[in-house]
Amino acid sequence: MKQILVFMDNLEHSADRLELAIDLAKRHRATITGLKVAVHPLIPMRRGHDKEAGEELAQLFREKTGAADVKGEWITADAKALGGGVVEAISHYATFADLVIVGQSEHGSTERRATDFLPEKVVFGSGKPVLIVPYAGRYQSVGRNILVAWKTGRESSRALTDALPLLRVAESAHIFEVNPSNDEMADMEGLRRYLAAHGVKAQVETSAITELGIGDVLLNRVSDEGSDLLVMGGYADLHFGTYVLGDVAKHVLRHMTIPVFMSH
Repeated sequence: MKQILVFMDNLEHSADRLELAIDLAKRHRATITGLKVAVHPLIPMRRGHDKEAGEELAQLFREKTGAADVKGEWITADAKALGGGVVEAISHYATFADLVIVGQSEHGSTERRATDFLPEKVVFGSGKPVLIVPYAGRYQSVGRNILVAWKTGRESSRALTDALPLLRVAESAHIFEVNPSNDEMADMEGLRRYLAAHGVKAQVETSAITELGIGDVLLNRVSDEGSDLLVMGGYADLHFGTYVLGDVAKHVLRHMTIPVFMSH
């Protein structure tokens, strides 16, 4: 993990994302790219506000990375020049990153924003693992106690492989599967060997649950283990030609209490 891209759209939440990016960069000797996307609002007053906010974010980025002695690069991207919107701009610059950091979508607002459903769109569009940071709370460090939500299949396999740099240096790691079939139970030993081959010592556990939804089971397990990071695959259903997150991932991202590392 040598190149980290952090999306910065407002001072309050972007500062937390940047703190996490700096923590990861120091531990992995990585470079951080801070990205602000200019979307060119139609209202002149809004254009001026966005320009001022972009300058404040750039100053924050340079001050924080400089104080931490972390190599950083600031980019202000023009969404129109890249032929799309915010998601397309993030996905473009994700090409040159090992990890993308974005914020959780805020729920409950009646105002439609360009960043609505942004995390899942970046998961599907970037081709890179995405670290999604909750909008509530502060998170200055991540990845010391990791819980991996496992389900034998492409999405979990991809997320696990993408998370190996974090799992190798974690203080503890738990692989957790809910309601596995007999075949999936048999896969657990192979999973344990795979992780060991990559220098990861992890506890592999399963649980049979019928009363709660799987999303709630995962969130409860996060609390029980005191985890600071949840790794999971972004399973998607195809609706009218568009990828939509599966119910478990959607529930987790709506009710997340810690950062979530997701791959598709």
